[in-house]
Amino acid sequence: MTSFAPHPGNSARTARKALASARADIPRFPGAIALGLILAATLTLAQAAAPAPTLASKASQAQPSVLEPDETSLSPKLRAILAKAQNGDPQAQNDLALALATGNGAPKAPAEAVRWWALAADKGFVAAQFNLGLAYDQGALAPQNATLAASWYEKAAAGGNLAAMYNLAGMLSSGHGVPMNLAQAAKLYENAAGHGHVKSMYNLALAYSRGQGLERDDATAARWMLKAAEAGHPRAQYLMAQMYAQGLGVHKDTAKSVHWLARAARSGHARAQYSYALHCQQGKGTPRNSEAALHWYREAAARNHTGAMCNLALIMLDGSSGEKNLAEAERLLTRAAEFDDPKAQHNLGVLLLEGKELAKDPEQAYYWLSLAARHGLAEARTLRTQAAKELSPIQIEAQNARVAAFKAKMPGK
Repeated sequence: MTSFAPHPGNSARTARKALASARADIPRFPGAIALGLILAATLTLAQAAAPAPTLASKASQAQPSVLEPDETSLSPKLRAILAKAQNGDPQAQNDLALALATGNGAPKAPAEAVRWWALAADKGFVAAQFNLGLAYDQGALAPQNATLAASWYEKAAAGGNLAAMYNLAGMLSSGHGVPMNLAQAAKLYENAAGHGHVKSMYNLALAYSRGQGLERDDATAARWMLKAAEAGHPRAQYLMAQMYAQGLGVHKDTAKSVHWLARAARSGHARAQYSYALHCQQGKGTPRNSEAALHWYREAAARNHTGAMCNLALIMLDGSSGEKNLAEAERLLTRAAEFDDPKAQHNLGVLLLEGKELAKDPEQAYYWLSLAARHGLAEARTLRTQAAKELSPIQIEAQNARVAAFKAKMPGK
């Protein structure tokens, strides 16, 4: 049993509730679509300056509200905001909608929040345009409607809202709600990145590295990736390490590669934690440090990195760190195997078949080796045949049924 390379992480489109205020930075928002190696996550963004309030005339549309300025359920501050909102102040309308959407200082009323945002958005208030787009994008406050979301994001983006640029670029990258247009998405990412939007820097780097929406340019990809990494983006830090390791768009530099692995590991990036642990264990690009290796394997394993679980189990089995713990090794291998890691399944099967470090159990060995064999591991097939010799036909049939019914556990469960 030996250490093995990290497995590609599953990409997932993240989405978090986020609402823009004219008086504060825009919180995290959804809709990130990476154009390359790893999907981008949500990001905190700065809000563009709001236009001057527009007062409603006597002919203005009646303001929708079940609230009155003297509403006792409102805080004094919200009562004052309500009065301004009813007089047509778009900033007050946006702020009131925020309170109604979150239940912060006012009764929670999602539908009414959307109506107030619509009033402010129609007046050209950029924060409300973004929030309205977000409401339709997420579907939590209003019926989900990707086309309407894209329309409002486009208006807010035209008004300089970086969050809207980013979300709209994500929709254009995937063709969600709008026709796919990678070139337009790249332009939006570049615009937002140029104004300091870190996630856009990352996605722009991916676009350049893959030649999606623009001509491939590894040097430019590395430049934007480095900007995102320096701004604290964990995935960018990890990929910057890979770029220095491979000499992709930069001069190959092992020391800098390890530097960015360490940065990404400290930022909580599981694959970086695993890779950095491996470097510390083997003394590659950094002094050999078994204590640091053990620490970072534990950190990565806690984030469900199965490679880290396997390597940590090996350390627990041979006691190379001075800490031999067979029960912990079995627990780690079992957890990784339940996540459908073929090498964990193989190693667990071997241990159960040998009956040295762990109690001999041919049935369980057959089960785990069968699962590993499904991934194409030839050695697992050979060992499964060996385990089968110690079982009855009834036992083999029972384990085959378990194998057929196997479903990999998902992280967090």
